[in-house]
Amino acid sequence: MHKYILILLIVIISSLYGEVVDLRKEARWCVKSDAEEAKCNKLVQVISRAPLVDKYAKLPKLECIRGTTSFDCMSMIGQNDADLVTLDAGMGYTAGEYFSMMPLMNENYDSSGDPKGRESKVVAVVRKDNSDITYKTLKGKKACSPGVGHAVGWVHPISTLIQDTNSEFEIKECNVPVKSAAAFFGPMCAPNGLAKFYNPFGNNPVSICKNCDESNKVTYCTDNDKYANYHGAFECMSSKRGDVAFVRDTTITMATGNGTSSNDFELLCVGEGRKSWNEFENCNWGTVKSHIVMTSAVNDADTRNEYKKLLQTLSDDFKPNGANENLFELFESRTYGGRDLLFSDETKLLEDVKDKDSYYTWVGKDYRNILLRLNDCPVKQTRWCVISPFEMKKCESMIMALSAKNLKPDFNCILGENGRDCMAKLRDGDADLMSLDPADIYVGGKYYGLVPIAREDYSGYEEAPYYAVAVARKIGSYLTIFNLKGRRACHAAVYTAAGWVSPIDTLVETGQIRVEECNAYRAMGEFFSKSCAPGVLNSQYNTDNTNPINLCEACASGGLDRCLRNDRELYYGNSGAFRCLTEFGGDVAFIKHTTVRENTDGRNRAEWARNRRSDDYELLCKDGTRKPIDNWKDCHLTEIPASAVVTASFKTTKQREIYWTLLNYAQQFFASDENKDFQMFDSFLDHKDLMFEDSTVRLALVPPERQNYKDYLKPAFVRAMERLQEIDCVTASSSTFHLNSIVALLCLLIMKFIFS
Repeated sequence: MHKYILILLIVIISSLYGEVVDLRKEARWCVKSDAEEAKCNKLVQVISRAPLVDKYAKLPKLECIRGTTSFDCMSMIGQNDADLVTLDAGMGYTAGEYFSMMPLMNENYDSSGDPKGRESKVVAVVRKDNSDITYKTLKGKKACSPGVGHAVGWVHPISTLIQDTNSEFEIKECNVPVKSAAAFFGPMCAPNGLAKFYNPFGNNPVSICKNCDESNKVTYCTDNDKYANYHGAFECMSSKRGDVAFVRDTTITMATGNGTSSNDFELLCVGEGRKSWNEFENCNWGTVKSHIVMTSAVNDADTRNEYKKLLQTLSDDFKPNGANENLFELFESRTYGGRDLLFSDETKLLEDVKDKDSYYTWVGKDYRNILLRLNDCPVKQTRWCVISPFEMKKCESMIMALSAKNLKPDFNCILGENGRDCMAKLRDGDADLMSLDPADIYVGGKYYGLVPIAREDYSGYEEAPYYAVAVARKIGSYLTIFNLKGRRACHAAVYTAAGWVSPIDTLVETGQIRVEECNAYRAMGEFFSKSCAPGVLNSQYNTDNTNPINLCEACASGGLDRCLRNDRELYYGNSGAFRCLTEFGGDVAFIKHTTVRENTDGRNRAEWARNRRSDDYELLCKDGTRKPIDNWKDCHLTEIPASAVVTASFKTTKQREIYWTLLNYAQQFFASDENKDFQMFDSFLDHKDLMFEDSTVRLALVPPERQNYKDYLKPAFVRAMERLQEIDCVTASSSTFHLNSIVALLCLLIMKFIFS
């Protein structure tokens, strides 16, 4: 009813102003250049006037929307600022995978509509007089490509070289075939090689665009470069800027003439040999599907069908020998000063893709496998070690997220019994990566041979440490750092930097505890009346079963989960220790400086954190004063290096680079907590800091020269850990327990043998 009322109002308003409002659906075609816009506008003009105006009045209204590049058009369609664009099979993958687009119509290069007309051969064209170049001597030669991502000029040739173990093509960086191509070929013109989509970190070699048209800085190395697309790549080679051009089999005849002959060129066959330019059936690098007109997959079936009717009518009217070819030539571009404008110039007609209306059903399984080959990686899998079922759940979500983006190497998850077990798995080669607290980095580096390769960054713009703080409720204003004896304490976990190392160091420094008989656990148990120090009763830290039970009495979980050093204990971690404080499990919490803000003022939606106010808490300073929770720079216990992702020290430089590239790509896609698919630095409501600290903004590469635990942690924190090791020889000795036990046993056996 409302729909008809709206239409009636529009008609009334139109009559009042003497204008007719066009209620037809729009078909906004995204054009990428002045020439393409000129052709599009001419088409709009032709169908909006007699004798065709009445026919097209029943179809969606064609409009020309200006973009700049294929990526710009895909983005505009994804944001509903445009509706239609023609793409080659390679760029169609990008449109379908990353911009939720789908094909409507395909080009056919045979006027009879033969299915073979929906395909082209990929050929490598060279000048006949350039006799030195063969398939086997391609390394170091200058290559001309229609563009990075194009099926003909990129996907097929690069995949072919990757697959051929004899081609000397080396994968320089997983997920970045541009770098591998730049290292294999000499100076190239591969348009879009420096575009953000293929160059997310801004460090692709400039040689990928070296032979493009430098005279125009605006179009340089883009879709509109003089040497972009099929004809541009052919001209790049024929003019001797390049040695080889990867184009379609039809490009040679379309691009020659005006002083050049097809006979001046030959084809490079895969493996070896050269053949005449017209022997492409027996000398090619693969077969590709034709170009496709694509739209947003968000459009409903009725809208898509309306677009198809418009496109089919345009094809019937303006194809070669079409009903109205005399008014407009749909597949001709030279009139407008360009090539392949709106459609390929070789096109004879457009066809409905029909049941193959998804990108992958259109290109087929074989082409998908060729696409995936671009992401081949020397390392086949990356195994992340997790320490709880909740971390495993997040890790499995990360598997699906990275797989959906076709990132390599494959990501997998290994469940360890605890942190030390995971460290052992990395040391033994049964896992590859895990994230560790700074105190665990020290233990992992010293006793398990682990090295940090990527640090967590909590600011986003500098290598900032975090600060260990002591937090108390504001209402308990009598409490200071100097009168904690007999109180209840909440620790992030035993042997964590902020939750254990820092408070012990502070209490020893201020003379409040004295560690006797190398047992810091006993000292802490005697100092506090109750605590929750998750993990304190685990065998790794409780080697002789004498650790005080009161160090777990403030913990919250029940049964076998109680006081575990993972998030099965509700009070585990920095957020867990703060929860312990808020729920009156303790009087003081030893945590990170960011923890209070992360869990108050509506930032944490978990039930326990609702209605928590940050101004209900204060920091306990080392000078005995108290300050607001945001004054952590002037009121903290210790400055601590960031947590980091570690791997085994025996991993090669190449392997470490591959792990880092995978993590770097992962955060490019999933760092935002607003991402609907996966949030890399966020956790589930009742569980915090899974795999990474939730306060992490990004990961940053640890420079290779600092990829050892001492250089990463820096002298001040290493000294703090060494002090703890000296006063806590119970745990310090546990790392070498097995070796010492064996030595002792051997000594006993020898003595028994001597005195028997």
